[in-house]
Amino acid sequence: MRQRFLTTLVITATLGAATAEASGDVRVGRYQTLAPIPTAEQVRPLSVIVDVRFPRRSVQTVGDAVRHLLSPSGFALADAAHADPYRPVLLNQPLPEVHRHLGPLPLNQALATLAGEAWQVSLDPVHRLVSFELRPDYQARYVERYGDTPPAALREPPERSEPRDAPRWVDAPATAGDYGPVRPQQTLLDIATELWPGHRTLTRQGLVALWQANPEAFLHLGGEPNMNLLREGVWLRVPDSATVDSIPPADAEAIIRAQFGRWRPATKSAQTDD
Repeated sequence: MRQRFLTTLVITATLGAATAEASGDVRVGRYQTLAPIPTAEQVRPLSVIVDVRFPRRSVQTVGDAVRHLLSPSGFALADAAHADPYRPVLLNQPLPEVHRHLGPLPLNQALATLAGEAWQVSLDPVHRLVSFELRPDYQARYVERYGDTPPAALREPPERSEPRDAPRWVDAPATAGDYGPVRPQQTLLDIATELWPGHRTLTRQGLVALWQANPEAFLHLGGEPNMNLLREGVWLRVPDSATVDSIPPADAEAIIRAQFGRWRPATKSAQTDD
């Protein structure tokens, strides 16, 4: 009986291997195969899921937010000379507070959300460019008000390498890997999002790496520095990419949850005491 059972297993395994080979699947484990095809996001990069918090220091307008979203995607904002002449009306708008955090949602939907109902997202897949066009019904109203061309004042500013509200540091950073000083109300998540934008997992790995590299930059809670209690005015040592990548994503999530779990009850207790 046992010999017959073992024979059956061998035949089943052999048939499974033959089926995998016939289908073209790639074996990645003893009982697991994968189809050797690209993911949907690799085929259509703008369908990738994003979960982003826009940093206040470097993202102030809708145009800033669009460039921030596109930076890791392989796509870019089309040059103004080849875009809808009314596009500056959109890109020069201040970023609404409700759009400071977008996601999780597909990148193309995030772009459409930033644009709003008056605009449609236009793509040039050959050159991997993105732009925005005013929808015809809105364009008719706009042309009636301003004539055939937008007001002369509506010109798209060049892409800024430094944010407009960036403070003028008196003292230069100690090294190229330093960040600071931390501004009032700025959180560690704000900083991690600014340093590692676009990818939620990498941002959260960076957040934990920053906390581990700068224990003196945080107030203590329960005998250890808490990442939710970042001191104002301090400089932070920014860990290199190898250090960030060495933190397993699951470990990063566990640390963040544990830190929040210690901080949140203390915050509620303080509010109750007040």
